[in-house]
Amino acid sequence: MSESFTIPESYLRLISSPAPPYLNDLERETHLKIPKPQMLTGFSQGRFLSFLSKMTKPSRILEIGTFTGYGSLCLAEGLASNGKLITIESSEENVWLAEKYFRLSPFAELIDLRIGLALEILPTLHEIWDMVYIDADKNNNITYLETIWPALKMDGIVLIDNIFARGAILKPDKDQKGFEKKVTEMNRLLPNWKPDAEVTILPIRDGLTLIRKKELPILPNPGNL
Repeated sequence: MSESFTIPESYLRLISSPAPPYLNDLERETHLKIPKPQMLTGFSQGRFLSFLSKMTKPSRILEIGTFTGYGSLCLAEGLASNGKLITIESSEENVWLAEKYFRLSPFAELIDLRIGLALEILPTLHEIWDMVYIDADKNNNITYLETIWPALKMDGIVLIDNIFARGAILKPDKDQKGFEKKVTEMNRLLPNWKPDAEVTILPIRDGLTLIRKKELPILPNPGNL
């Protein structure tokens, strides 16, 4: 059995294609000016989001949880030419920084920032989503997923961040608190959540769940046999 180990982020930067300069500036300013800067998506996960978006060329992306906009800008890199990314943030505290870097990026006209509670905003959005990135309050992850699933197109992808809960998922259930319990409940539910959901996990940073909406097989009509 191979041993588990963690590669430093600094090494991952050395062996990966670089992020755009404005993302480096956004990362630096987030760490200098924003409380809890560790909530930033960051380089390695951001490059994965960019790569996946460029591969699938989505027309409509939904992000729940903007923070300072790093993940938004990574996802926007692969948008189709007529594409749109709607990102929802519940707190007005940090959106000034997201808005600043949206303007500095090539995607200012493609990103639509909505401020408010996601569960109130989502019913007002009449879109079919190619990709959804959930990185908000962990207690509502399943509710968000249930809400957006009918509007996710076939072969669309949902990504859910922080599914390792900073390692708390390995604690005994009795020692887990608050959102840790909710993340553990979700992780246990998802493998058999819906017959049209295909689930896998990527151990990037604090863990990333990927869910693909798959087409169900058409069963033969017994009356025609």
